[in-house]
Amino acid sequence: MNKIARIIATSALAALAIAANAQVEGRSFSYKSTDAISQDFSGAGNVDLKARTVVYVLPYLYISGNLGAEWTVDGWGTGIDSKTESIKFFHNETLTLDLEKFGNPTKTEGTKTGDQEVQLEAGLTFFNDQTGDALFESGFVAAEKLNDIFNPAGPSFQVAKTGGLLRVDLGRKISIKPEVGPGRYENVGVISVNRN
Repeated sequence: MNKIARIIATSALAALAIAANAQVEGRSFSYKSTDAISQDFSGAGNVDLKARTVVYVLPYLYISGNLGAEWTVDGWGTGIDSKTESIKFFHNETLTLDLEKFGNPTKTEGTKTGDQEVQLEAGLTFFNDQTGDALFESGFVAAEKLNDIFNPAGPSFQVAKTGGLLRVDLGRKISIKPEVGPGRYENVGVISVNRN
């Protein structure tokens, strides 16, 4: 990539970063004057002027955070590690979440002997991130149990409960035994966000 192309690409990325940060700073207003009047009412008698105010509030959903987790495990023996990632939902509608396809990461490449999956536990904690109040906590459970934890209907988070800023902490804990051999293991869970 030549120097000019690098400068343009860097400038574009910087503009995108600024735009992304601007998205979460708060309400944005655009205003225009309407119903202009310029008329002679001299012979009209009494005049009624209608001063109309119209406000359009657009739906808003901005999501920020890390969804994925990637471990590299080296060495011998048995080990456990856990990490938590936060996802923030800036919103002005009621959000209902549903989880599907969570489970143990299964081997996608590597040795055919030994365990073919990694033991995964997961946990969710929901917060009003304006006040820090916890709204729901699942505790650590076997990852596949996340799929059923909210069925038949997922939790609904109204703006009045979240202050317009819902934070979800997604914790993951892996357990590695000696039987878990070399290879790549993967699971892709789906978090569906329904807007009401």
